[in-house]
Amino acid sequence: MEWRIKEAIRKGVKVVKKFYPDYALIGRMARNFYAPPETTLDVDFLVDLDKVEVLAELIDYVRSQNYEIFPAEVGHWQYRIVIKGMRIDLVKPKGVIIDQEMISRRRNLRIKGIGEIYVISSEDLAVLYVISSLERGVKDLIKAKDVISYSIARRDFNVDYFLHRCDKHNVKPLCMELI
Repeated sequence: MEWRIKEAIRKGVKVVKKFYPDYALIGRMARNFYAPPETTLDVDFLVDLDKVEVLAELIDYVRSQNYEIFPAEVGHWQYRIVIKGMRIDLVKPKGVIIDQEMISRRRNLRIKGIGEIYVISSEDLAVLYVISSLERGVKDLIKAKDVISYSIARRDFNVDYFLHRCDKHNVKPLCMELI
């Protein structure tokens, strides 16, 4: 990985951790830990954007560091921070439940040049893809299926936990089709 990208990710992780210690890396970067790699131009983090006071502090901090942030006001489900040309997205998709159960199952990784980073579990990543497929379509179901298939093949997927999380998010019938 190019040093500029690693530096931007490291700085992005530092900002996210400061305001959202219960974050989880999601999106293609997380998918690359569980399924065949795909290229990406951004880094996505799942954070609890419902905490408006924290979000307001984050926006002020990001601006004070001379990074860009879009949108620049509270009340959205997605924010884009640009650090050294690298896009860092903070998201909390509609209907996603961030709770202690999900947080406790994150993977703690150490990546050379970036440092410690929490990656969402394969089961919760698959659930996120299923939820997003309700708005974005079948391509996210295919991503969920890839994460499930490759993780099961590595014996690194808890089907019972996955179905429990699907039930909690009201998408269990769709999830059952992917197993």
